[in-house]
Amino acid sequence: MTRDITIFIKELLFGHDCVIVPGFGAFIGNYSPARIDHAEGLFYPPVKKITFNRHLINNDGLLIGHISSREGIGYGEARSIAESFTDNLKKRLGNGEKVSIDRIGTFFNNREGILIFEPDPDANYLLSSFGLKSYHRAPVKDFDLRRRVIEREDAEPARPTSMRRMLTRAAVIIPLLVAMALIPFRSDIFNGRVDESNMNPLAVAELEYSRSQIRNVTPSVTDSSELIADAGSQHEPVISVPPAVSPVELAVPVEEGDPGYMIITGSFKLEANALTMIRSLESKGFSPVVTSGPDGFFRVSAGTYGTSKEANEVLKGLRSGYPGAWVCKSE
Repeated sequence: MTRDITIFIKELLFGHDCVIVPGFGAFIGNYSPARIDHAEGLFYPPVKKITFNRHLINNDGLLIGHISSREGIGYGEARSIAESFTDNLKKRLGNGEKVSIDRIGTFFNNREGILIFEPDPDANYLLSSFGLKSYHRAPVKDFDLRRRVIEREDAEPARPTSMRRMLTRAAVIIPLLVAMALIPFRSDIFNGRVDESNMNPLAVAELEYSRSQIRNVTPSVTDSSELIADAGSQHEPVISVPPAVSPVELAVPVEEGDPGYMIITGSFKLEANALTMIRSLESKGFSPVVTSGPDGFFRVSAGTYGTSKEANEVLKGLRSGYPGAWVCKSE
């Protein structure tokens, strides 16, 4: 006697999108979203519709394994049950019968002998839509959203601004206006020019040296180690000009044409910084002078020496207090 295995097919359709009946064909589940029939006013839930593919006939083990598990029988016996069911379907269809499978659909052969499948329109194998049915709702007539908004605005008069709210706004705005009027306008805040002497000393020294290189004003040195930037000379903070040093001393440069080598301990954009270094050198027994550098910089020299060797010997002693000092040939 042929066993009916349609119950197993329907169980698998809830969890799988393809269930193959070996030797007969495959049932395919296709998702369809919720839809609205505007003409009838019907709302339909999402469904998984079933179609049939008669070319997928190879056994994938899904249906037979499910039968074996549910019935507690061996795989060979379960396969025999499936084959018997397939043979019975083919025999009935060959005799011209219409074979209906509950909650799946109907099979029949057309005049050309081609197998036709008509799915059950009420079947839904989507688990998330289980228990949901279509329902009817009459469409709303004579509903104009714009007209309702206008009517509501006409019905509700505009509320005047409360005195309390006005006082709150005034309490916030008036102090701001007073503060803006009392704070002096500092034009130098918006001045885009940056005082180079206030920048990182390392960057200032490198900037001056790069400018001299670009303008072909290359200081003559004995070796590459003498091209050390004058960064260390500006490590001291800017302080007020000491009364013991007069700004007139800045106008006493080294006489042009004097041969020799100068030890430059610092190069500054601000005159006050140069005076500070002069006082520091004088306190250590040097007789510093100031020369003009590129772009208006003030170069502070600890002294001028006849040979490069003599200047480098003095430079070694200065490095402890002025690590950025270097030797420059007098022009």
